[in-house]
Amino acid sequence: MMAEDRMLREAVEALAQGQQARARDLLTRLLRADQTNPIYWLYMSAVVETSKESVYCLKNVLRLDPQNRQAQLGLVIQGAIPPPSDLSPAQIPPRFWDQIQSGHSTTSLRKKLVRTIGFTGAGLLVIGLLLIGVFGPGLRLGGIFGMPRLTVTPKFVAGLATATVLPTNTPYHNTPTPTFIGPTPLWLLLDATYTPTPLYVNTPHPISEAFRAGLRAFGNNDYEDMLNYMQQAAREEPQAADIHYYVGEAYRNLNEPALALAAYEQAILVNPEFAPAYLGRARANTALQVMAGVEQDLLQAIELDPDLLEGYLDLAANRLAAGELDLAMEYLEDAERIAPSSPLIYQYQADAYIGAGEFRSALPAAEKAYELDRTSLPIYKLLGQAYLETGEIARAKEFLEIYLSFVQDDGEAYLLFGRTLYELHDFVGARDVLSEAIELQKGLFPALLYRGLAYLELGEGQAAVNDLIAARNIDRQSFLANLGLGRGLLLTSRFADAVSQFSHSEELAGDESQLAAVYYWRAQAREAAGDVRSAVSDWQALLALPPDVVPADWRAAAIEQTLQQTPSPTPVIATPSSTSPPSSTPTPIGTPTTIQPSESKTQPAD
Repeated sequence: MMAEDRMLREAVEALAQGQQARARDLLTRLLRADQTNPIYWLYMSAVVETSKESVYCLKNVLRLDPQNRQAQLGLVIQGAIPPPSDLSPAQIPPRFWDQIQSGHSTTSLRKKLVRTIGFTGAGLLVIGLLLIGVFGPGLRLGGIFGMPRLTVTPKFVAGLATATVLPTNTPYHNTPTPTFIGPTPLWLLLDATYTPTPLYVNTPHPISEAFRAGLRAFGNNDYEDMLNYMQQAAREEPQAADIHYYVGEAYRNLNEPALALAAYEQAILVNPEFAPAYLGRARANTALQVMAGVEQDLLQAIELDPDLLEGYLDLAANRLAAGELDLAMEYLEDAERIAPSSPLIYQYQADAYIGAGEFRSALPAAEKAYELDRTSLPIYKLLGQAYLETGEIARAKEFLEIYLSFVQDDGEAYLLFGRTLYELHDFVGARDVLSEAIELQKGLFPALLYRGLAYLELGEGQAAVNDLIAARNIDRQSFLANLGLGRGLLLTSRFADAVSQFSHSEELAGDESQLAAVYYWRAQAREAAGDVRSAVSDWQALLALPPDVVPADWRAAAIEQTLQQTPSPTPVIATPSSTSPPSSTPTPIGTPTTIQPSESKTQPAD
């Protein structure tokens, strides 16, 4: 039996004995080795600490095994999905099925479930289903509902396989998991992120058990114990630069950057050639918002150790924050040569491409980062944005929903999700989500713009006008904001103002499709204002545009309105002096006509 099978059996036995923490630890190790095994995700769903994490795990099961009935049932019980049409009543606990049949919604069912037995109870129910359904009698390892047992092959992570021997004693340095504020996401349950870090030579400290204990605490993200052990080791070996460095790492991860800074500087004092200490000092100063010298420290770190992956990544991150995308990409190329399997490299590349507006280049980079690390929340946001901007709206919704289920204070993410809902014509949802974005980040132009457009679709004219005036005042050159404001004025029966606003929008139109929108809406405003002749001119101008830039329903409306409003030709009675009768054939509707000059272009009233 493979080592993974034995570890899985131990996890199952721990579950059966109620040892949640041990089962979670074992399953975490299995997932670190293989994120594509649905069995691991299924069991992890029963031992995580929150319902959101359980739903996340079960959704991963269905992504890998779409027909998995345990995962479907678990999601139904937790209210994440409605019962599938082929799920029989016998497959759901009766007390819950009865309530569904009697008209209770899945949402109210979930609320009652939480009130009555809480998440722990739901977890126990899932555990019971797992023990019966996956392994069956005797806990025999096997597939899920006949699915062949998966062979687990541990992943090889480049950058972790070979030690880098340096001229100085440079310790093994494990990148700590960043502190997360908010609901605990799944990736915080893992002992380490999937971001590979080059393995450094571990400085021998044969007389210091405290040092070894400190490293073990570091590996477990137990920074308080790590600090205590490393301080003890520093007293025993005050000339060991790496020990002072680890003291700094403990303080930094305990959100004590000033104390961390002192420890890093002590490491540099002991050994000025010790590369990681410069990296640590740069990070501590960044946390203290003392940016002078940060770049110099990072450059010094990679000069002392050209294979220091995190130095290149931090330099790239700093250049991204400064908007220097080309330089960021150069550092990422260096990082990729060192550790081509680091997901942070591709995450930052996607970020850089998005910053440059190159969304089609961003998408494969974000997908590569996701392939390497499905536990990193920022990757879900990047994928959501890349899919949104490249027109894959349904996929954007999927990834942004997962991201926002864990992060509730990111105004930009709410904006992206609001835009996604708008594109899906869920205008009520878009309005509500964009309101969250505006609440979190005041003066967010796209959120005001798209909420205003959503209000238009919902027929809430004055609310649309309010938002679109605010958006236009932030960016007066925005065609969408100006055109939308004209539509809002039309909806609130301010016809003259609407005509003026559409005429101003005409000056901002950048292509024929935008001109088509101006003609379409201004024609309606002019008709409502009683200026039929000018309205006909707009309808005819719309028909004169290439057919592929005019929506079919707009073209049909233009033809209908032109036929209705164009007066019939007046018969001409010939007189003896007439040489020939004038033609009474009207101008074909699709023929371009000379458009009378529009009203003077005026800025819309605030």
